[in-house]
Amino acid sequence: MLYFTAVPSTLNGGFIGWQDLLNNTAHLDPLVAKMAFVFVLIGYGTKVGLSPMHTWLPDAHSKAPAPISALLSGVLLNVALIIILRFKVVTDQVVDPAFSQHILIGFGLLSIFIAALIIITQKNYKRLIAYSSIENMGVIVLGFGFGGMAILAAILHMIYNAFAKSALFLTAGTIFLKYSSTKIANVVGVLEALPVTGLLFFAGFLAISGIPPFGIFFTKFLIFSAGMTEHPFVVAAALILITILFVGFLAHISTMAFGKKPVDIKVGEINIWLIIPPLLLITIVIGLSFYLPPFLRTLIETAVLHYS
Repeated sequence: MLYFTAVPSTLNGGFIGWQDLLNNTAHLDPLVAKMAFVFVLIGYGTKVGLSPMHTWLPDAHSKAPAPISALLSGVLLNVALIIILRFKVVTDQVVDPAFSQHILIGFGLLSIFIAALIIITQKNYKRLIAYSSIENMGVIVLGFGFGGMAILAAILHMIYNAFAKSALFLTAGTIFLKYSSTKIANVVGVLEALPVTGLLFFAGFLAISGIPPFGIFFTKFLIFSAGMTEHPFVVAAALILITILFVGFLAHISTMAFGKKPVDIKVGEINIWLIIPPLLLITIVIGLSFYLPPFLRTLIETAVLHYS
């Protein structure tokens, strides 16, 4: 649709890149730009896992092998969101930025609501982590909808979430190998049966939930602080839902982590090579929570300027 409206301008039917669209925003039809953004958001929002297009995500993430689940949640969701943001930049040049911001806020809050609604009664720990992905992508989308300082926080949140969620899925894979089940009711005493993996699993939960000193605590704080002025009711609703999510997540994780392991489960890690990847990921999350390397800081600042 953007191509259709851009062709009659100076592009003469040739190849259209992002810069071409930005250079020709004056020739784009506002109504078509709005429709195109909505279609892009629905299409790529499905890959992001935004509600109500999220239904594929828990199924795919819970059935895929652990490394694939880690890539899906840690990489695929972010890539799809970046594509939406690229189109948002173009749309904001054609129509009032409030149009795209309000849509993002709506989808973000709905995603958090759906995750909170389902996570309380979840019985599968891989699906539990998948719904946590839906919640976190909702928070990130809220950040881009709020704008301002929240954009910086949202980009940082994407980075922290990618590493922490990947670590969670990898440790979940090790737990599955040990217990031969993805049902929460069948997994008890992980810290006893898998001391290191259990610790990393619990650390991943703390990181993804935004517990200090993990960076997601600060990104959530900045996102909601930025939105409080213009969208106080949205922020209040999001905070209530996130609290419900945390309580539900904590109840499930505590059931798995603590308690006495089944008698048929032997104590000990399966393989040291299953420990190293999540250990590195959690270490990176902790490190980036306190220090951003200059090259990463530059990339983030450039991204903030581009998507603001």
